[in-house]
Amino acid sequence: MQWIESPDGVCRFCFLARKKNGSAVYRNRCRRILRPIFFGKAPTIPAPVWAMIIVNDKEGEMTSERLHKASRKIFEKMGWV
Repeated sequence: MQWIESPDGVCRFCFLARKKNGSAVYRNRCRRILRPIFFGKAPTIPAPVWAMIIVNDKEGEMTSERLHKASRKIFEKMGWV
């Protein structure tokens, strides 16, 4: 995840799943799973950020559970828990 402090005081998230890692269906599924996780957490983030979340898993490796675990690790690392 790459991030900067929000210049306008609003949390914004961008989800990037690379084309080389899987089909359009896979990339859209990653975004559909991640959006509610991060936007649901946004109101509780103490300092708003603009963040780009990059999915590096290949299509055969990624599961919904794995994305949820990775999200929790990001929240802990950023102190958003």
